[in-house]
Amino acid sequence: MSLLVRMILIMLAIVSVPGLVFVWLMPIDFFQSWMIERAGPDHYSQFAAHEQASAAIVFLRILLPLIAIFTFAGVYFHARLVKFVTHCKIAVFEQTLIKQEEKQDGNRTLLFRSLLLVWFGLALFHFGKGVERRLEDWPWYHFHSGPSIMPNISESNRDVIRFLKEATDENSRILVLSDQKLFFLSYYLLPRKLFHLIHPESEFVIPKEYQQRQLKAYRLSDLDEAYLARIAPDYILEYYEGDDYLEKERLREDPRWMQFQQSRQGPQYQPTYNIRLHKFQPDTTSSNSPIRVIPQQGVAP
Repeated sequence: MSLLVRMILIMLAIVSVPGLVFVWLMPIDFFQSWMIERAGPDHYSQFAAHEQASAAIVFLRILLPLIAIFTFAGVYFHARLVKFVTHCKIAVFEQTLIKQEEKQDGNRTLLFRSLLLVWFGLALFHFGKGVERRLEDWPWYHFHSGPSIMPNISESNRDVIRFLKEATDENSRILVLSDQKLFFLSYYLLPRKLFHLIHPESEFVIPKEYQQRQLKAYRLSDLDEAYLARIAPDYILEYYEGDDYLEKERLREDPRWMQFQQSRQGPQYQPTYNIRLHKFQPDTTSSNSPIRVIPQQGVAP
């Protein structure tokens, strides 16, 4: 056992000490350049490689010193470490020994110990894959959670979700009119209830990025009073980005949306898509007029 412990300590020293010197002496720019050269030519891959290199080096600069400290402590307290490892080995062998009628059952003992070994091996494998996945997601997540980052959606979708979280009550009902398919809103805006009306011509159509395929959509003027009364929403959201539905003269119509964006991006913010959040007023609706709702005035949240 003493020889085995000594060999493990020597291997740890060979890995940790040169690696520790290397990752601390070399600048992070060196590792970032190395990763970027091996990434794809697109900006997405270049950005991911740059951030992943930074995360990996910081992780190694923390991990390798810990391994080195453990190694030097193991060398200094070698006798105690060997005694401790021997005691642990004996305890494990005793606890995993299976007896039947006061006799050792070799086959069951071997099977049980093999299953334990496989179980620990799987645990290490999943831990390693978890660290790998964490490094892959680092460029976008950092120390934030999924609901905070809202992955796999556009920046404009993120802004709309954050705006609705601040501008609407948690228990409100929201009718969504858009030239996009925004079913994911229901997940990020829980416990709010969302009703997303899809045009029949767009129901089975797969959208493309950046509005390359314009989907048919309903406007507020297409809805009658009976439908709105049946849904009974607290708010109506009009959200249009495509050229077929974009009304440039109404980009700044909702004062709360403008104040929300200006508070985040500065007073120079210029909207490029339509966002209008209306407080539904059933007593002011008219089946012949598109102006069925009154924008809720007030300062931004």
